[in-house]
Amino acid sequence: MKRVFPFVLLSTLLLTACEPRDSSPSDTSSSISLGSDIIGGSYEERISTMADTGVAIDALDKTEKEVAFYDELAPLGSAAHPLSNSSAEYLEILTFEQPSQYGDAYLFRAGEATIAMDFGHPSNYKYTDQTSYYSELKNTYETYIDDGHLDLLILTHPHGDHYGGYQALKDAIDSVGMIVDYGYYSGGGENYRKDIRDYYADKGSAYHRIYDNVNEIDGGQKRTYITPDLFIDWLDTGYYTENYNDGPVVDDINVTSLAGILAYRDFTFFFSGDLQDNADGYNGGSGGLGETNLVAINGDNNEIFHEVTMMKAAHHSSSKANNDILLNTLEPKLVTISAGAPSPDTSYGGKTGACAGHPHLQALSRFLTKGQKRVAPKIYLNFVNGTTSFVTDGLNKVYMEGSPLKMSYYGTSTNGTVSQTYGSIEDIYNDILSSEWARVCHGL
Repeated sequence: MKRVFPFVLLSTLLLTACEPRDSSPSDTSSSISLGSDIIGGSYEERISTMADTGVAIDALDKTEKEVAFYDELAPLGSAAHPLSNSSAEYLEILTFEQPSQYGDAYLFRAGEATIAMDFGHPSNYKYTDQTSYYSELKNTYETYIDDGHLDLLILTHPHGDHYGGYQALKDAIDSVGMIVDYGYYSGGGENYRKDIRDYYADKGSAYHRIYDNVNEIDGGQKRTYITPDLFIDWLDTGYYTENYNDGPVVDDINVTSLAGILAYRDFTFFFSGDLQDNADGYNGGSGGLGETNLVAINGDNNEIFHEVTMMKAAHHSSSKANNDILLNTLEPKLVTISAGAPSPDTSYGGKTGACAGHPHLQALSRFLTKGQKRVAPKIYLNFVNGTTSFVTDGLNKVYMEGSPLKMSYYGTSTNGTVSQTYGSIEDIYNDILSSEWARVCHGL
């Protein structure tokens, strides 16, 4: 039986209260053993150190699952032959603090079942506290995937801040059940292709391009079951490549990011890499309307494309992503943004440093303006919260807990200056509207 171990970003802290509190070094060191016991236990014990986000799952979020008897001869990833024929008391979602601007790396675990989606920046990057990003990824993968087998690996598109950390995963994982990726030739992604996709495929991993999944060809399926209760519906955007050697269909490969909705019991989670609307492209290259096209293609399929509990903000919450057309369909109640803090010498629009890059105010404003949505969602940002864990039983609420920062950040705007040094725990439980970063940088 696979054990559930603690996730500890720094070995010096795990708080034992559900609400933020002042902590001294003596407080933090005394809570480590308790945290180990809690995370190795039940759902109730796991959430006892976490904050209630205030987000409740409701019936509108749910996607109905198929019910099937287990059949090892059925296609792998089908309802009858899930990647892991196991059950789980809760789902945990981790978003890793990034060692540089931009970057996405997510890890999902439901009991024995695990999913890794993107790996963030290159493994040789370091945090401000001088620990290596490689070690952070590898140690966490080994902690959460303690039998060395990853059930599903997802790579959304071939940008270095999404595939760069692949070596840490390779050194931590012996085998992968299935790989789903963007599915075309990319010079930038060749190291990932050779060292991860081909490496694990040669060891027996099933591999599917996203084009094959949404079109149900060459063994691809529109829905992949990781467990009988945990599955992903893959969403067509119209920008997936039919023939691998043709490369991306547009020059802005953000627009080619794969998209899907993960479902666990009544909980749903939308993800789309760096998908965005960028009709004019960059520097004379071709672009496309990724999000608008996604809604146009899937909008009538309300059995799977509907309100969600939670979403990963696309493209680190850039101004070109997370448009109102998409948000008015998904109506997320909780948003997680992955974006490493810009360096202090970054300058844009009269702002500097952490105030000058992603997340952009335009996207934040679209999230936080209720408009046609049921609610304005709670938003969490991993360069403010640190590496963040979200936990849900899939039926009731969503809980969260950040970690002490490994990156320092500094920024200025007309509202003043914001500064946090590595080791800070000021915002580990705060949504974005409760953070000094949001007030100073964007007047939120």
